Amino acid sequence: MFEALDNIRKSEFFKNVATLISGTTLAQAFSVLIYLVLSKIYTEEDFGVFGLYMNILNITIIFSTAKYELAILLPKSEKEAVNLLGLSGLISVTVSMLLLILVIFFNGPVSGWLGSGEISAWLYYIPLSTLLVGLFTAFRNYSNREKRYKLIAGANIGQSLGNSLMKLGLGLLIAGAAGLIFGVIFGQLIGFLVFFTIHFRTNRFKTGWLKFSEMRRLGKQYSLFPRYNMWQGLVNNLSGALPVFMLSSYFSTATAGIYTFGYMILYRPVNLVANAFYQVMFQRFSERKNREEPLLPEVKMFLWRSLQVLVIPFIVFGIFAPEIFGFLFGEKWIEAGRYAQIILPWIFMVSLVMPLSFIPDLYKKQRVAMIIDIIKLVARLAGLAIGVVTENVYIGLALYSGLSVLSIGYSLLWYIRLMKRHE
Repeated sequence: MFEALDNIRKSEFFKNVATLISGTTLAQAFSVLIYLVLSKIYTEEDFGVFGLYMNILNITIIFSTAKYELAILLPKSEKEAVNLLGLSGLISVTVSMLLLILVIFFNGPVSGWLGSGEISAWLYYIPLSTLLVGLFTAFRNYSNREKRYKLIAGANIGQSLGNSLMKLGLGLLIAGAAGLIFGVIFGQLIGFLVFFTIHFRTNRFKTGWLKFSEMRRLGKQYSLFPRYNMWQGLVNNLSGALPVFMLSSYFSTATAGIYTFGYMILYRPVNLVANAFYQVMFQRFSERKNREEPLLPEVKMFLWRSLQVLVIPFIVFGIFAPEIFGFLFGEKWIEAGRYAQIILPWIFMVSLVMPLSFIPDLYKKQRVAMIIDIIKLVARLAGLAIGVVTENVYIGLALYSGLSVLSIGYSLLWYIRLMKRHE
């Protein structure tokens, strides 16, 4: 294990990955410590409403840029990248306005379907969150293109600290899920402002490059992203949101809250590391492919080293998760530890494969990736449905996790075959 860590430290792109991870590790550590307090001042029902909000947001943000933010890294021309950034921002504003209209007209039916009247008032904040996340991701990808990893780390820190401090402050003052949701919105705003302020200072002259005709041309040139990536993202995020939606609808908001708490404690550190590798590897591999250099050897090395590092910590946590949750957060969250124990194999596969999920984009195979995710959605839905029919949360989550492992494992094998075929 220590030899693997030393090998990773010496790898080419480690410096950029380390910049992203180290820049946010302190903020993430603070966030986890904050949860020691949040677990005492918020109830399971509060986390249930918060889980619903976040999973609805995870679906709406897919439309916020029509996935054109992914295309920002691909063109050789800087002017084209700037216009793709502008196109992403323009789409974000338009989508958020349309979402507000939808919320006004369909608030009641959505709240009823989710089985939570408390979520009703918070649906009106979804358009604002969608706009902020869309702009944040667009600027983050443009910063990634420029290899401004310190800026990305700074924006992540601002977002994480703003989020955590607001949750803590409001949680001590206001009852209910308000602190959790306003904390997220405040963090999103801080993250966006960090990017906007720095880029406005250093790249203001590039605004003259923005032309609607050029955005329209690039929109057609990279139409695969809204045609496939956007719908694939929708399917994938809906697939990830199924446990919260179904637990809230068929069991209780409190059950959904327990799952949300366990999932967030597990997923946040995994997402931190996996997303850092994803950003650096996407930028690096885009350049390598443009130079027609092989990608597969580096991917194999990444997978082998990741396995060496991750296996033991995941096994240990998998064995003792309920005890760890009970010790850190109190007895009422032991059940969240049991849920985390069940979904741990799925989270392990995510940590291994998510950093490579850009590979279909490099080879313009988004359609196949979308089909694989549709199959995964159907399989996950079936697994959870069995849990609902048997009235057993554990069975539903176990089937959901096991089927997720199989589908993500298949995706990894397909990525490898894809690179072999092209190289």
